[in-house]
Amino acid sequence: MATKPKATQKPKPQTSDEWMMLEFEIQRLFDGAPVDEEQLFAGRSKEVNKMLQTVMERAKHVVLFGERGVGKTSLSNIFWKRYGTTLQSFIVARVQCGPHDDFSSVWIRGLEELKAMGISRGRPDYVNFDTNFTAITPSQVRRELQKINPNALPIIIFDEYDKVTDGDTKVLMANIVKELYDFAVHTTVIIVGVAENISELIADHASIGRALVDVPLHRMSESELREIIHQRIRQTPMTFSNDAIWTVVILSRGLPFFTQTLSKLAALNAIKTRRLNINNGDVAEAMKQFIEDTAVSFRDAYGEATRTNQKNNLKETLLACALAKSDDEGFFKAADLIEPLSAIMKDRRRIAHFEKHLRRFSGDDGGKILSRRGGDRQQMFRFADPMMQPYVIINGIQAA
Repeated sequence: MATKPKATQKPKPQTSDEWMMLEFEIQRLFDGAPVDEEQLFAGRSKEVNKMLQTVMERAKHVVLFGERGVGKTSLSNIFWKRYGTTLQSFIVARVQCGPHDDFSSVWIRGLEELKAMGISRGRPDYVNFDTNFTAITPSQVRRELQKINPNALPIIIFDEYDKVTDGDTKVLMANIVKELYDFAVHTTVIIVGVAENISELIADHASIGRALVDVPLHRMSESELREIIHQRIRQTPMTFSNDAIWTVVILSRGLPFFTQTLSKLAALNAIKTRRLNINNGDVAEAMKQFIEDTAVSFRDAYGEATRTNQKNNLKETLLACALAKSDDEGFFKAADLIEPLSAIMKDRRRIAHFEKHLRRFSGDDGGKILSRRGGDRQQMFRFADPMMQPYVIINGIQAA
């Protein structure tokens, strides 16, 4: 049974050029890159509203954090667009951070981007401040931002902020957040990064708690992942069978990036044979393509974690880790492996059977393919790279 098309669904392509255009459209909709249109981003209304409320309050700032692949960049791209067409005073600048950045480099780029965006929106009067700096301090940043027209709603997004390695930058970023709050400067700073908590991204956050709004971004529910597929595919003449959607969602393990990637590859496979319905066979081909496309990224790490000269079921245990029930941050306990590993081995397993495997996977011998937190009695694990999890599942399915 396929998903029902809307009455306004586009007609079936008739010519080679029309099929090629459909292929381009699928790639645009499902390319896994951060989306710009709010209608293409489902399942995050609570987080969107929280961030919008912070912007409207002014002088408060956002720290958006979570695992890789959960859609942090996408959310920061689109949250403000809910009212962006009616509130023309939004001016949004984005800074991509890197390991060589310091406080001056990210903030000089931030001011330059904000000014450029104001000019491009036809409101140079909103951004009448200086950007000609070779170095800058928190107080200088604050003074320049105070020059912004009070009718503007300026937002500066520092994306991939976890890549900044300079310790002084994290201290100074806390200083600028405090100073902007104390002086009631109405520019909103949004810090986006891979982290488990705020303290991994910004120093001394407790002292500026009143100025910060934390927005943790967790893995998506199955219904939210389905909505991602529906929101995109309904803009084309194609449909997904219910079985195909179920397979994609189960394999995705709550990661929207993977939902988009596998859906795209499955749709492109259907287009090859000039079909508009995407079925489980297309998903199976998409799985093969995913393994080929990510071989360089994941094969070596997978091999290091499971390489052994003995029959000790490392691959089976790692597959059980990928299939284990986890919380919304992707963490699981050792006990969560009992059921999936017993099913894989067709024999009842106990923690003693795989406890040393978990130590290997979270240590140097296993390439730290799993990260670990908690004490000896309450240890929890998750994949250090979330995208390794679907890779392990697909690899396990194909090896079966």
